[in-house]
Amino acid sequence: MIYINAHDIAKAFGTSYLFEHLSFKVDSKDRLALIGDNGTGKTTILKILIGHSDISRNADGSLGTIATAKNLQIGYLSQDVISSLENTLLEEAELIFTNLIEQEKDLEALTLQLAHDPHNKTLIDSYGRKQASFEAKGGYDYHYKIKTILTKFGFSIEEWNRPIKTFSGGERTKVAFIKLLLMEPDLLILDEPTNHLDVETIDWLETYLKAYQGAILFVTHDRYFINNVASRIIELEDGHLNEYNGNFDFYLEEKKRRYEEQRKAYKVQQREIEKMERFIAFFKPKPRFTSRAKDREKKLARIERIKEPKNQKQAIKYRFQGSIKNTKELIALTDIVAGYDEPLIKPLSIDIYSHDKIAIMGDNGVGKTTLIKVIEKSLAPISGVVTHYGNLKIGHLEQNDFDLPENLTLFDYLHDAFPYMNNTEIRNHLGQFGFRGEEVFKLIGVISGGEKMRLLLARLVLLKFDVLLLDEPTNHLDMLSREGLIEAMQAFNATIIFISHDRHFIDSVATRIIYIQKQIPTVFEGNYEEYKEVMEVEVIKEETKVVASKNKQTPIFKGKSKKRLESELGTLEEKITANKEAQLLDENLRDYQKFAALEQEAKELEEQYLRVIEELDKFNND
Repeated sequence: MIYINAHDIAKAFGTSYLFEHLSFKVDSKDRLALIGDNGTGKTTILKILIGHSDISRNADGSLGTIATAKNLQIGYLSQDVISSLENTLLEEAELIFTNLIEQEKDLEALTLQLAHDPHNKTLIDSYGRKQASFEAKGGYDYHYKIKTILTKFGFSIEEWNRPIKTFSGGERTKVAFIKLLLMEPDLLILDEPTNHLDVETIDWLETYLKAYQGAILFVTHDRYFINNVASRIIELEDGHLNEYNGNFDFYLEEKKRRYEEQRKAYKVQQREIEKMERFIAFFKPKPRFTSRAKDREKKLARIERIKEPKNQKQAIKYRFQGSIKNTKELIALTDIVAGYDEPLIKPLSIDIYSHDKIAIMGDNGVGKTTLIKVIEKSLAPISGVVTHYGNLKIGHLEQNDFDLPENLTLFDYLHDAFPYMNNTEIRNHLGQFGFRGEEVFKLIGVISGGEKMRLLLARLVLLKFDVLLLDEPTNHLDMLSREGLIEAMQAFNATIIFISHDRHFIDSVATRIIYIQKQIPTVFEGNYEEYKEVMEVEVIKEETKVVASKNKQTPIFKGKSKKRLESELGTLEEKITANKEAQLLDENLRDYQKFAALEQEAKELEEQYLRVIEELDKFNND
């Protein structure tokens, strides 16, 4: 089923077109990634689809159309999803299930009436109908859904009762995302969905979205995310859309194949055209061959010209400069405890050498930026020793540190910082970072976040350093800019310590990882993909130990009769039902410790229930 059919849409600002004559469809099962460089119009397309921006007439005067499926429910990721900042986190999440909560109250009222009049057939029938409807609509599951998603997005039980106005901008975006996922619209439209999310949450989100029942249209520069989620890609390039039926790896190979194929076809056609033009030029002046020449002219005019393919865009070529201290130890952390009033990171010891490329990873708020400051010595550790060997020159790019003089041009900004460089050198250097021609005279105040990040990197690479500290360096950068940064960091011979949530970036650059989880730092030799594989093996080993231990400790059904097992099964079913009803009581819903205890009890009852079923199966198979 087609959810959206966009035909011949355009967007112009004055007489300048961002794009025109664009056509594409969104199918009911799509996992569709919209990709392209910064400024090409990706977010504009999303805003047009949700009605936040109007389409323009094409240059030829035609007006495109957008047709949507009847009663299509679209969910768009933005903080507008939040109803009120005065609501607590839990209240905002529960708004999605207002109808179910009302049904729940009706059932509770009927339960009280039945307690006083248990044989009233009218009440019994009414309860049966309402209970069946409540169950069919997920009434017994919505508390679990809310708890799961709040937990997966990193909100602790203690935070559920906090007003949303007390959360940061990034946390509010996460709240909006939670509401959107709980709504389960037919079509999810997501603009940079991995922003503000830590790696573990992104991993979980990818799994969730792959199983999502509706369609998904998303814009992101996260190559890893596209690869894991997308089943189709549309690329907006030079005002045109190109479609690819596959993930990002497929897109890269197919784009290259199409380019080579078009280049070959273009060359063949050009040779044919040149041959025909020579024939016409030679024979047309000769009366005897004029008719033949005119036939060739007609044939030449009918040829559908193949466009010369543009050279595939190359990543920006950054080049970091720094002093190289071959195989030397530069920094030593000895039993470092990092934090402010309270420890964020428990004792960490690591020796850092030249050539190290170290990624610092972990959930938001675990102390990654704090650790960078401790390494730099701009923040003293709570305990432990930081040793710098020699007089190290350290370059530090802080996250979203765009405190730049907005009234200066890009050219003047670099000229003031490096007065020894002549005009040509400055322009050439800015050109290496994607600023060409008159762009170098743009005011800093009007450029985008991605352009500001490139400008900061342009300044940073001119400084010679022993160690480079980077906090989320890929923020705001498009894919080509990220690829250029990856190449520069791979080629850099000195030390880099960086924080990032971009898993492709980490996999491409990191040789070591410091992973912080629940205040405990783990130092791992390798990249994220290798770390993840090792951790998955460790989890499986741990789960196997737990299962083996449980089996040893609780052979509780061994030697029991079939009749006894069936009786225990009935008892467990009653306990499971009672547990579900207890979870629904308002007093328990508001007391999170009681609710958590009931959930733990539910888990244990389910495990016992499964073991009884397994024992009964043995009787039935004997």
